[in-house]
Amino acid sequence: MPTASSFAPVAASCVLYIKHMVCARGIRVVRRELEILGLRVLDVRLGAATVAGTAESLDWPRIRQALTTAGFALLEDPAHQRVARIKQAVTTLLRRPDTLRHRDFMPALALETGLSVRRLHACFARLPGHDSLLSYITRQRVTYAQELLATSRSGIGRIARQLGYGSLAHFSGQFRRFAQCSPSAYRQQLETAAASTAPNDASHGLFDAKPEAASPV
Repeated sequence: MPTASSFAPVAASCVLYIKHMVCARGIRVVRRELEILGLRVLDVRLGAATVAGTAESLDWPRIRQALTTAGFALLEDPAHQRVARIKQAVTTLLRRPDTLRHRDFMPALALETGLSVRRLHACFARLPGHDSLLSYITRQRVTYAQELLATSRSGIGRIARQLGYGSLAHFSGQFRRFAQCSPSAYRQQLETAAASTAPNDASHGLFDAKPEAASPV
C-alpha cells in the first residue's frame, strides 16, 4: 500500500537558457553566480542551468543582471529557448560513447528533445539568419572532429567512424567544406604550430582546440 510520502509533490524546477557558455569554466562561473543569488542550483551544463523553484518565484531582473555582469546572456524568448535546447541536445548526442550513424541522428535528437523531426527543422527555420538544422549539426560534428584531431592520437579513419561517418571520403569532404582543409592537413598544422612554440620539448603534445559554442543563440 502506498505511503503518504509516495504522494509527496515533486519539487518544482526551472531551466535557465544561457548564451556564451562555451567551456567548463563557464559552467563553474554560472553556478557560482546563481548560488551567490541564493538559488539552489540543481544542474549546470553548456547552455543551460536548472534551479529549484518555479519561473514565477524567480527574481529575473537580478538573475539577468548577474549573468550579464559575468559575461553571459539570459535567453528568455521561447523560440530561442527551444533552439538552445536543441543545440544542447546536439552536443550531448555527438559526444555519446555509442556512435550514432548519420541516419540515426535525427530520430535520436527527436527523442532527446521530445520534438518531432519536422518540429526540429521548423524551430531553426523560424529564426532568420541561422543555419538550417542539418547544417548546424554538420558544423558541430566537424568542430568536434577538430577537437579530436587536436587532443587525441586516434587515426583519421577512427575519428570518422566515431562521428558516425560511413566513409572516410564523406568525412573528409564535409571537414574540408567547413574547415577549408583536409583532416590530415589540419592535424599537421596543429603539430607544426605546437613544435614551433616548444622546439626543445620532444614530448610536447597537441594543444587543445577550442570547440564552437553549443550553447544557445
